[in-house]
Amino acid sequence: MIVVMAASNHSRYDHILRRIEQRRREQAVAPKQDDLASVLDAVNAWGFLEELRERRLRKINLYGPKICRGYTPAPWAGVVVWYKRKGYYHYQTLTLLGIWAFYGEGESILLTVGAKALEFAESVFNPESYYHHIKRRFDLYYHDDGSPPPESGRRCTITYREPERLAVREAIQREVAALMAEAARRCF
Repeated sequence: MIVVMAASNHSRYDHILRRIEQRRREQAVAPKQDDLASVLDAVNAWGFLEELRERRLRKINLYGPKICRGYTPAPWAGVVVWYKRKGYYHYQTLTLLGIWAFYGEGESILLTVGAKALEFAESVFNPESYYHHIKRRFDLYYHDDGSPPPESGRRCTITYREPERLAVREAIQREVAALMAEAARRCF
């Protein structure tokens, strides 16, 4: 019994050390993530995605928006919505659509608009629980942190420059609208 407790205490200690290191890394990149979040705010990323949700599309359940942040492989911040085709049997695949900001070469800030498909990651589908939680968060049933999609899922990537903010904003709005129009066509 003493050996089991000692092993348990050792693993608990390792877990605490890992959490401390993770918090240290997160605090180190927090100022960069704040800069990225302000760029997303400057181009009205939340507003574009909020407008999508308010449209109430006939064949698509759309949820969000939600703010996501991460620090690997480099600091990034994003605003995402998630959608699926309406109907009981269409929970297997959820699509994450978003606008992300991250650092490119030379500390330039890049904005990307894209989407990625997420597969249902639980062994059992409980519709009551699923439809309650999916309105607030996607990561409970689809294991993903909301990070930017791979290159193949990016519709456009734009270098952000403050003097060109309005032009960048219009380009992002066009790309988000085009992605949603494609999604609506696929769901018919």
